[in-house]
Amino acid sequence: MKDRYTDELSLTELLRDPYRVLGTEAANAGLHYCSPAHGGWGVVKVALLVPEAYLLFVCPSACGRHGAIAAIEQGYRHRIGYLCINDREIVLGDYEAEIERAVRELMLRVRPRPKALMIFMSCIDDLLGTDHAASLARMEAEQGIPIKIARMNPISMDGALPPGVRVQKSLYEFLEAPMHKDRGIITLVAYRPPTQDSELAQLLGYYGFGPLGHPEYCADFADFKRLSQSAAALILRPEGKAAAEDLHSRLGIPSLAAFMAFDRPRVLEQYRRIIAFLRDIDKPSVRSAVDPADYFRDSLARREARAAEARALLGDARVAVDSTVTIAPFDLALALVKEGINVNRIYTAHLPAFERASLEELARLKGTIIVANPNHVRKYGPPPDQALADVAVGFEAGYASAAPITVPLAFDEQLYGFEGFTLILEGLIRFSREGKSDLRRQVKDYGLVI
Repeated sequence: MKDRYTDELSLTELLRDPYRVLGTEAANAGLHYCSPAHGGWGVVKVALLVPEAYLLFVCPSACGRHGAIAAIEQGYRHRIGYLCINDREIVLGDYEAEIERAVRELMLRVRPRPKALMIFMSCIDDLLGTDHAASLARMEAEQGIPIKIARMNPISMDGALPPGVRVQKSLYEFLEAPMHKDRGIITLVAYRPPTQDSELAQLLGYYGFGPLGHPEYCADFADFKRLSQSAAALILRPEGKAAAEDLHSRLGIPSLAAFMAFDRPRVLEQYRRIIAFLRDIDKPSVRSAVDPADYFRDSLARREARAAEARALLGDARVAVDSTVTIAPFDLALALVKEGINVNRIYTAHLPAFERASLEELARLKGTIIVANPNHVRKYGPPPDQALADVAVGFEAGYASAAPITVPLAFDEQLYGFEGFTLILEGLIRFSREGKSDLRRQVKDYGLVI
């Protein structure tokens, strides 16, 4: 069966059986390759979005190497510690006592003293099935701060709670039932949120909601805990689904999944769904439903102006896009193709359900586009001698296609709504005018750690 999996196919071929290239079965069919341009946010950095929190990583020494290097490279080494456990402690299970001793020590040493603690467990703990409830209760009583367990378990990637989903759920488990509610809206994005003057924030404000809630906007842990007072949550990335379910079941916070999109009809549809959601929350509101196309007339005009500028500048230049830029690379490619931009390659390893319609429409419009799995073992080695694209949007596409120009956007940038697509167009314009890119330098400057 594994012979049917391959590293790349045209959209026309892929449409018959997308999982020959995409999805967990294809990704697991052989060795998993990580290019020198792969990296970025990990679960550790996401957990440390909680202000004034400290993270204790409990794992064998080799398991902590990646996170430790990332902490140094990305500037949060002072907020994370490692308890390296050995074979004897794993076999006998007495590392639970080691954790309690380590917590006592770090609470004496770390200054300023943490207001919250997250203990990250590696996959070994899941395999052993340790129950930490009693230990957590003892540590919380002793230290007087909330302590939560988080998990970094790569073998759960195909399960209901893969690491990226699980860590965001753990992050919001610090929130407790509030005394009252406000009009804030939590944005479950895991990485950087939309700005407080973004299209989304403006729309929320029109209906009397706001500000946007996200750990990045919290000055301290007490401020973070006030997110529990929020009126609702918007799930802008799939990783937030489990967190949203937990917030609803524990705190009664309703949520709506409104993932980012780039194709104009899909962006309009997401905004219409958000408007209906807000009006349903606040039924007595006198605000009637607005047409997003009218409400965001200025944003659409800027988008169209940048699209015309990019189209004239790029001409027939081949453009590659990847999933390190966005969770929706097929919708991004679709939007670019509709604007007359010559997309010729898409680098991604997965086809989430919400992207299926974009893939199908894109295949009808331009079935010659090649979809490549950058993790396939055939991608191992140096980049191709001859460039497979002229401009790449994303580091992975830049490396895999050997494009001379790379637009260094990564998925932690918030690319929501019409302004998100405009930002990508502006990147295409800027870096195409600058000429040849130094991909190695771009990766270093962005702080990617494989």
